[in-house]
Amino acid sequence: MAPQNQTIKIGKSFVLECDADGNPIPSITWQFNGAAVVVSQHLTLENENTELIVNNAQESDSGLYTCIAENESGRTTIAATVTVERMLGMPRIFIEPFNLEAFTGTTIELPCKAAEPSGIKLTWRKDGRIIDPIILSSEKYEISSTGSLFVKNVTIFDGGRYECSLKNEFGRATASALITIRSNVNLAPGDRYVRIAFAEAAKEIDMAINNTIDMLFSKRNRTRPDGQRATPNYGDLLRVFRFPNGEARQLARAAEIYERTLVNIRKHVLKGDNLSIESDRYEFRDLLSREHLHLVAELSGCMEHREMPNCTDMCFHSKYRSIDGTCNNLKNAAWGASLTAFRRLKKPIYEDGFSMPVGWTKGKLYSGFPKPSSRLVSTSLISTKETTPDQSITHMVMQWGQFLDHDLDHAIPSVSSESWDGVDCKKTCEFASPCYPIEVPPNDPRIKNRRCIDVVRSSSICGSGITSVFFDSIQHREQINQLTSYVDASQVYGFSDAFANELRNLTSEDGLLRVGVHFPQQREMLPFAAPQDGMDCRRNLDENQMNCFVAGDIRVNEQVGLLAMHTIWMREHNRIAIEFRHINPHWDGDTIYYETRKIVGAQMQHITYKHWLPLIIGESGMLMLGKYKGYDATVNPTISNEFATVALRFGHTLINPILHRLNSTFQPIPQGHLQLHKAFFAPWRIAYEGGVDPLMRGMFATAAKLKTPDQNLNTELTEKLFHTAHAVALDLAAINIQRGRDHGIPGYNHYRRFCNLTVATRFEDLANEISNKEVRDKLQELYGHPDNVDVWVGGVLEDQVKDGKVGPLFQCLLVEQFRRLRDGDRFYYENPTVFLPQQLEQIKQASLGRVLCDDGDQLEEVSENVFILPGLQGGYKKCEDIDGINLYFWQDCATCSSLPPLFDTYIPQTYKKTKRSKRSLATDQEEMEEIDLGQIADPHDNILDMFDINEERVSGLEEVISSFQKELKKLHKKIHRLEETCEANNSNGGVGPGSNSGLVINKAKRNHCVDENGTTRLNNEVWTPDYCTKCECRRNQITCTREKCGEVHCEPGIEPLTPPMACCPHCPPLINKIEALKT
Repeated sequence: MAPQNQTIKIGKSFVLECDADGNPIPSITWQFNGAAVVVSQHLTLENENTELIVNNAQESDSGLYTCIAENESGRTTIAATVTVERMLGMPRIFIEPFNLEAFTGTTIELPCKAAEPSGIKLTWRKDGRIIDPIILSSEKYEISSTGSLFVKNVTIFDGGRYECSLKNEFGRATASALITIRSNVNLAPGDRYVRIAFAEAAKEIDMAINNTIDMLFSKRNRTRPDGQRATPNYGDLLRVFRFPNGEARQLARAAEIYERTLVNIRKHVLKGDNLSIESDRYEFRDLLSREHLHLVAELSGCMEHREMPNCTDMCFHSKYRSIDGTCNNLKNAAWGASLTAFRRLKKPIYEDGFSMPVGWTKGKLYSGFPKPSSRLVSTSLISTKETTPDQSITHMVMQWGQFLDHDLDHAIPSVSSESWDGVDCKKTCEFASPCYPIEVPPNDPRIKNRRCIDVVRSSSICGSGITSVFFDSIQHREQINQLTSYVDASQVYGFSDAFANELRNLTSEDGLLRVGVHFPQQREMLPFAAPQDGMDCRRNLDENQMNCFVAGDIRVNEQVGLLAMHTIWMREHNRIAIEFRHINPHWDGDTIYYETRKIVGAQMQHITYKHWLPLIIGESGMLMLGKYKGYDATVNPTISNEFATVALRFGHTLINPILHRLNSTFQPIPQGHLQLHKAFFAPWRIAYEGGVDPLMRGMFATAAKLKTPDQNLNTELTEKLFHTAHAVALDLAAINIQRGRDHGIPGYNHYRRFCNLTVATRFEDLANEISNKEVRDKLQELYGHPDNVDVWVGGVLEDQVKDGKVGPLFQCLLVEQFRRLRDGDRFYYENPTVFLPQQLEQIKQASLGRVLCDDGDQLEEVSENVFILPGLQGGYKKCEDIDGINLYFWQDCATCSSLPPLFDTYIPQTYKKTKRSKRSLATDQEEMEEIDLGQIADPHDNILDMFDINEERVSGLEEVISSFQKELKKLHKKIHRLEETCEANNSNGGVGPGSNSGLVINKAKRNHCVDENGTTRLNNEVWTPDYCTKCECRRNQITCTREKCGEVHCEPGIEPLTPPMACCPHCPPLINKIEALKT
């Protein structure tokens, strides 16, 4: 690992990494500008000197840093240049606005003066929204020449946070003030406690967050007393990978402070003497007046949302998706965007109507029965040691489902892993937010030494998470989706502009993604995570010393099958980008990047909707989904909480306890198959145990687990999940149940009503969907009443629909969401405005098998549909026989003059990865010119003459596409015959016009024939040995038919004659007519 050149801003920190291999292990030392570095608080060396860290960089830190690796055999050096730039010319605020209280009907002034006003643009915002200049001319607002904002005749609605922003070409400076409007409203019981409760909440939550950050990212890198580096356990790794980034953390922090402030206010009210109603019936909406509730939102930061997206750059937004999902819907720009709240199908159910999960209050009854422990439900109904192979689908169905899920949703976990009272959630079994442990019942089959499994709640977002919310009433707890909702390959590219840029290779104009190291017999890997990311997969240094990889989704390292899929799609992006660099050499890096991203996302959509989803929801589900009728701007595609928390988790029932790893002959690799619990956070197993190919072969060659009434989730997921010697293994089924309760998801019966299923009043009413009586009896024993059944449990236990892998309820929830993701996505690949018709036809050639062929290490064979067992589709195919996308359909018209000569003659229908002999395009052209092209016309002229695409895309588009497809198919057939003719001529020794005597074609003569003269005839070739005979070669068999002539009776004195190029005799007048027609 070599240090990299860096350019950073003054005051920032930077890290240089350097590592070397050798025997004996070399020592690492550093020099700065030729002198040995001196360790201080400013400059530190860590991890056995492999990391040089400079904090608060200054201009004096610019220079040449040299890494020296040395052992007994010698030394080697490598250097990197670091440039520290001063930030010049940024605006500075000389007089800032300040917080104030005002009475209704008065005028207030908010000052904002720049230290150097020249070249400065001043903007005022209220609650994150720009104060419109048109409004400034009204009687409400006025801005003075010095920048002060005057607000006239204030009302209670003028209260809020006002922000002054100064901007120039070098940067931006902001300052804000909170304006509180006092009126003669009657105070609610909690109003007097707002600021005290807020101060307590902010202190408690910030302390918990800081302790969590210290535990996850600082203590983990400390050394043990024996001098060895402490190794993290799976639980720590899981928290690190899922810990929210800065922007998401700020959103979650604001929501937690908002919620905690209300809890503290209630606590103070209960202690006071002005409480007039029973506390257990006292609801949060009774605590605060509207004005003070708004103040709580202001203080907590809930009003400081992301600015409203700017969708005015239509040159970009009309062609490409934004990275964060904004501006897809131009009327509702935040629909489907990252870092927004999940959508809900049903109103949430919280015990306090605000945030407390069902079951939080121990002993509380629901429909006369207590909620059972999630762990008890798992061990009684869900967990199974026995597994049965599925008879139709492969394990790749599971893997694509997980990969797709990581494109659609990620509910951010709590920003703290200790309670707001300072108790570590791993050390308590009490419900103390955000700690939400799963109770372990007595006589548990595995857990004997603990009373609970530690779980923390998901983070929440203030209100609905969009700027239009007015905090004038209590908002129930909503969870944050960190990702974009769309099927847009965000797991490859990231969910924010900053993250996406970190994943890009910006050292060239080739539009590539960053790659990591190459291992023997493998292609490029994903890049390693940077030390400052806090990710470290080296949980056991005796086992491996490889760090984590980084990709568009932070869960990339969770298990090696998922990591392999991420690697494949990173390579797919770079493969397409490299092709585009050759096809369109005038494109800049951004154009290549966004065009490639557009194709990668379209491939994922096609694979999902045409190949994967039909296997999940069955034929009946596809009928429910319906045909695509075009983009509908009124459809909100935002992921629903029920889809993310319940329905899409059906995939856990498909997971095998073993990941099969197969070599090129589909036999186990020397390291053997991999137990699932050993595949978690083990990226080194890909690097050192065969690469991505063995895992991918195992996925498409091995059956998925079959879900049966008594075989739901295998014990690798319920008894060994993230198991180490130092922690209690988690239970995925129990966590799924607990997470549904955490998110306030209503019960099974609520969604049966939503999906037009009968609402059960007795457990026997479920017999149509859950036919197994033993399962229904166990449900009754655990829950007591159908209304109590958790929706994930009820959905998982349903019988699967015909030709599908889910029951009727999950089918309904999946169809509801996937229809929205299709119809509400302006960039869905079948929308006629996204791709040209000929490009769309190429996208439809895409398959996951083709992608594996293109981007595996050395894959040569795959099944045509990797989701269906090979035995059901005739086994495996050579990669060269799997159709793919021809990227020449994306060539810019501006470069048509630079097309290769052969491209002027034909465009292949599909791209195939074939092993061809090397030959020049000029030689190909010479051979083609010598062949009689017959009726084949230039496809460009033919297609352009037939269709004016720009005009036809407005009206009659379906007819255009249909005609275009037919024309391409005709051309493809003619070209295919020409190619085979060339092949036959070459296989006969290359004799003939334009032959290349030095060329040897080794391709097999499949289905060809040899006629009576020894001439090779191609499969499907038709020829006429004489004018009466017509022969055809079909699959090595020649069939000839001879025309039978009838008797000819001419006029007296005229003898029948056989004209040239005719088979049968005719009377002379007919001959003359034929001759006339010829002339």
